[in-house]
Amino acid sequence: MRRNPKAVIAASLLTAAAITLAACSGSSGGGGGTGTGSKSNDTSPTSTTGYNAAANNVLNASSKTGGTLNLLSTGDCDSWDPGRTYYGWCFNMQRLFTRTLVGYTKVNGTKFDIGGDLATGLGTHNADFTKWTYTLRSGLKFSDGKAITPADIKYGIERLAATDVINGGPSSYFIDNIKGMKTYKGPYKGGSLSSIETTSNTITFNLANSYADFNYLMALPASAPVPANVEGGAGFKGATYTKHPVSSGPYMIKSYTQNKQITFVRNPYWSQSTDIIRKPKATSVVLTVDTNPDDLDSKLKAGTADARADNGVQPTFQSQILTQPSLKANADDPVVAATRYMAVIPSVIPNIHCRKAIFYAWDKAGSLRAFGGSTAGVIANSMTPPGIDGNDPSYDPYPSGSGSSGNIAKAKAELTACGKPNGFSTKFAYNTPSSTGPNVFKAEQSALGKVGIKITAAPQDQSNYYSTYIGSPANLKNQGIGLAVAGWGADFPTPYGFFNSITNGANILPTGNSNYASLNDPTVNRILDAAPKGKNTTADWQTLDKAILNSATYLPFIWEKTLYYRNPRMTNVTSDNALAFGIYDFVNIGVVK
Repeated sequence: MRRNPKAVIAASLLTAAAITLAACSGSSGGGGGTGTGSKSNDTSPTSTTGYNAAANNVLNASSKTGGTLNLLSTGDCDSWDPGRTYYGWCFNMQRLFTRTLVGYTKVNGTKFDIGGDLATGLGTHNADFTKWTYTLRSGLKFSDGKAITPADIKYGIERLAATDVINGGPSSYFIDNIKGMKTYKGPYKGGSLSSIETTSNTITFNLANSYADFNYLMALPASAPVPANVEGGAGFKGATYTKHPVSSGPYMIKSYTQNKQITFVRNPYWSQSTDIIRKPKATSVVLTVDTNPDDLDSKLKAGTADARADNGVQPTFQSQILTQPSLKANADDPVVAATRYMAVIPSVIPNIHCRKAIFYAWDKAGSLRAFGGSTAGVIANSMTPPGIDGNDPSYDPYPSGSGSSGNIAKAKAELTACGKPNGFSTKFAYNTPSSTGPNVFKAEQSALGKVGIKITAAPQDQSNYYSTYIGSPANLKNQGIGLAVAGWGADFPTPYGFFNSITNGANILPTGNSNYASLNDPTVNRILDAAPKGKNTTADWQTLDKAILNSATYLPFIWEKTLYYRNPRMTNVTSDNALAFGIYDFVNIGVVK
């Protein structure tokens, strides 16, 4: 549910909020999570450069320290309060100055690892995953020199229940799963939450239900410690903590002017001996806001800035990068754990063969071009993207013909089977303002029209597109919207984290619904309901993907990519595919002075 460099996915993850959101790892246990805590945050370090060299490797490995890393963005973070941020790029920036019980020890590639961060290792749990205990490392300190204690971690999580004060972040995960948190009012009104128990060096969470992916919640910035009761000091408590958050990581905030600039300097109380995840090299990090994205690209090209913190490059600079080898050698375009898809609405198109006709006639290549071509993604034939357990690139239940432009014969056969041999009409929803939505509509209007399926554009402003437009099952049915463009990237990259909100029948809501097709398939529900108990295997997740595709309700067409540019002076560069959809992992980057 959270962050992706493309606004259409971000809006879906945030229910029409804004720019970027993130994801986690998969395997055969529980919700699919892995984590050893023993791997460093890299794979195959290399001193060479080249196109896509940082997507799966650590580029320009160096032990040199010092200098200032200069970053740019078109806007400020939604919040610098770790409990309130929900943009993927801001999750990535949180790695500079906050730590959590669990963290990502490997963020690049498509296989991620988690391990102990503030904790000595991953949490220990009981047999049914309803009780989790973590032991803190020794020697942990905030940037004010005070020791970080389990009480500070407890307090940081308790704040999430005060939704009238602390809002905007992924609080629902904690409120829904920690025992008693649904009725708890937070530390400002409700005292202490008894289901979170602490000793001098341990913290134990008693849950309301099984949750095998709980380690991943402890890797979200929202679980970062906040100095108990005092927070940022006088004037910086509750809603104003974002202006003066206290650091637990290797950097701390030196100065901050909202919507203009934030400067990070080294935290003198952070110790490398306590941190297996971060190996900072720069002396300072400066993020400057410039609302003109083309200005950002000009600065990147000129070398006066090092990287963009919030997104990829614009079309003009993208074209220059792809046609000039000297620029292309400093760019990366990783495939990440996000899927763009078309929700095909059964309440409007009830016959499955009519829906399958759309699947076969769909021009995936045309939709990819509408989103920006090969740098924007790769053609997807299933819902599970790379980086999520169960991904199978060979699975293709609806082969879409030569050049992935549509399978006319198969589509016509399905139309005959549904009793509409000459086709039918429906509405096609996309969000605005955007050039992408209209271009996708035009591509598919042509493709579907070849078999007699006539679509009419039904655009809606992005401010309520996901919340009350396609997020309202009644509105879709009442307006006759049979097709709705959507996209999804998980808050943490496990299959449960990816699929539960968008495909579980139990999560269908009257408004703010993320299960846009109102899918209520027994096989899908069974597998998702078993996941929190830690019972699922890779085969189960592949069965789930097949059940979704067999229902002909979600038509995947792109696995997400974004083109990023890096200043060649940066060292230890790698893409954060686990949290930030390929944006560089700035906490470990150095600069050649």
